[in-house]
Amino acid sequence: MLTFDLHYHTNIHQMPGMQRRFRLRTISRTLADSGLDFLASTEHSYKKPLDAYLYLADAAAGGHTRIIPGVETVTCEGIDLIFLFRDEEQMRLAGRDIVSFKRSVRDVKQIAQATGAISIIPHPFHICRSAAGNALSRRAYSQLLRSCDYVEIHNGSALTMDKRLSTSRTLPLFRKTADKLRRTIDLPMKDRGKGLGWAVGSDAHYPGEQFIVGRTDAPMLKGEHVHDFLKRRIRFQTHELLKPATDNSVNNYRLLRSLQSALKEGARKELIKARARAALVASAMVCSGLSSG
Repeated sequence: MLTFDLHYHTNIHQMPGMQRRFRLRTISRTLADSGLDFLASTEHSYKKPLDAYLYLADAAAGGHTRIIPGVETVTCEGIDLIFLFRDEEQMRLAGRDIVSFKRSVRDVKQIAQATGAISIIPHPFHICRSAAGNALSRRAYSQLLRSCDYVEIHNGSALTMDKRLSTSRTLPLFRKTADKLRRTIDLPMKDRGKGLGWAVGSDAHYPGEQFIVGRTDAPMLKGEHVHDFLKRRIRFQTHELLKPATDNSVNNYRLLRSLQSALKEGARKELIKARARAALVASAMVCSGLSSG
């Protein structure tokens, strides 16, 4: 059996040096305890994903877990997509193709072919606005499925909220939210497309929150690169690394921490979009001035 976490965030962007070193040591310890075989570094494209990969690879050096370089980018439609690369060099060369808000979901196949990347649709029906299945029409979502290598059938970030909501008396008021969480924890077969691999990711932003990862009994051939192995579109099953907390106070703390992280990431997205709009306006004004001149 091989175990893979195909969606993980080191979450150290703009973190002070001492705090960053502590976070990386904690990640190193949790990986050593988990026995995980492969971990994809998929930091957001607006949080220096190459740096995140290099830090994570260094933290895991000498241990059992091998790190796969990757990125979770956001399209011009505001939809999250994951790309995994063969090595650091391939990820560096792909930098211009994975800039936030630059490319459309219609470009995903072209990007993957140009960069040699493996493409994944993460959390298609999560409660976030960047979930492809929520943001796109049914037809557009089906087209996106046909363009990608994998769809994420389990995203561990929904587990804490699902646990907390299931014990709340307000559950009847959040039926739609609960339905999205269930579809994120176990994506229905009708939403998985045809011929795609099935990805499983913890989507952990903090050490100790890798609750569920993927497992497969498919053998890796002698000398086979992990990228070539994943190119086979493996259909991973879920494998429990850690049990989610049952204590409401622990889950409340984790939810508040996740909310804080989500708000910061949302603010960064809005800043990037505002700068992009300002650059377009400035460029248009320059062109207009040249034409009138």
